[in-house]
Amino acid sequence: MLGVFKYWNFVTGLVTGPLGTNPVRWEEAFLPLGVSFFTFEFIHYASDRYRGKVEPGTFAEYLAFIFFFPTMVAGPIKRFQDFAPCLRNPSAEWATDWNRGITRILTGLVKKFAVADLLTSVTDHLNRADIAQAERWVLPVWLFAYGWKIYFDFSAYSDIAIGSGRLFGVKIPENFDWPYFRTNIAEFWRHWHMSLYKWLLDYLFIPLGGSRGSTVFTCRNVMVVMLVSGIWHGAGLNFVVWGAWHGLLLVIHRLWSRRGGTTDPRPESRAEKLGGWLLTYIAVNAGWAFFAMDLETAMFFFHRVVVG
Repeated sequence: MLGVFKYWNFVTGLVTGPLGTNPVRWEEAFLPLGVSFFTFEFIHYASDRYRGKVEPGTFAEYLAFIFFFPTMVAGPIKRFQDFAPCLRNPSAEWATDWNRGITRILTGLVKKFAVADLLTSVTDHLNRADIAQAERWVLPVWLFAYGWKIYFDFSAYSDIAIGSGRLFGVKIPENFDWPYFRTNIAEFWRHWHMSLYKWLLDYLFIPLGGSRGSTVFTCRNVMVVMLVSGIWHGAGLNFVVWGAWHGLLLVIHRLWSRRGGTTDPRPESRAEKLGGWLLTYIAVNAGWAFFAMDLETAMFFFHRVVVG
C-alpha cells in the first residue's frame, strides 16, 4: 500500500528519466491519510507476531489497534503489546486521565496555533523568489524559524494524540523530549520522533545486523536506516538527501566517539557540551533546508548563504 500510493510516481519517474514522460504515471494518484504511520504499525504487528513477541489478540483488539483514530494521521507509532492491556484492563482513574488528557490536548493546541502557525509567516519565505531577493543574513533566520516551526507543529500533533488517547485510558508513547537541547546527533535522534526512531531500530537496524559487525558494516546499516527514514517522510530526492545528511552526521559521530578503538570515558566539560550542542543544533537545522524545499531550491538557498 505504502509503495503504490506514496512512491509509484516517484520511483517510476526516476526509472523513466527526466527527459521523457512517464508512460506508467498514475495521473489521479492520491495519498491515503496517515498511510505512512499505520503501515508501520501493520509491519510491527506482523513482524512481532511472526517472531512470537506479541501474544495473539482477538480480531476486535486488532481492529481497535489499527483504527485507533488519535494516532492514525501523525502518530506516535504505538505497539500492540502496550495497547492491548489498556483494552483488557481499562483504567479506573478516569478523573486523572481526563485531567491529564485535556491538559495535554490544550498544550498541543497552544503549540500549534500560538507558535507553529505564527512562524509560518516567516517560513513561507523559503521559496526561490524570496530567497533570490533576500539579504544573506535573513536566510539562516528563516531556516532556524522553520526548525522551530516543524518541532512545535509535529510535537503539537503528538501532544493532541497522546492527550486524546488518555481520554480513553490509553497511554500512547511519547514522541519528543527536548531534542534541540541535546549535545550530539545520536542524542538528538533518541529524543526526536522517538516512536519512529525506536521502530527503525527494532525493525530495520537490528535485523540488518545492527552494530554487531565491523565499523564499516555498522556505518552502512546507519546509512541505510537514515535513507529509509528520509524517503519515509516524503517521495522526493530532497528527502533522500535529508536522510543521507543525517546518516552522514550519525556516522561521523560514531567514528568520532569511538576514535582510538574505544569510547572516551572522560566526562565532557561545560565548554565541550556547549560546543557539541551548538554544532548539533546548526547541523540539524542545516538539514531542514532539504526537508522544507525541493532539492534545486535547497541548493540555491545554500549558494546564496555561502556565495551571496
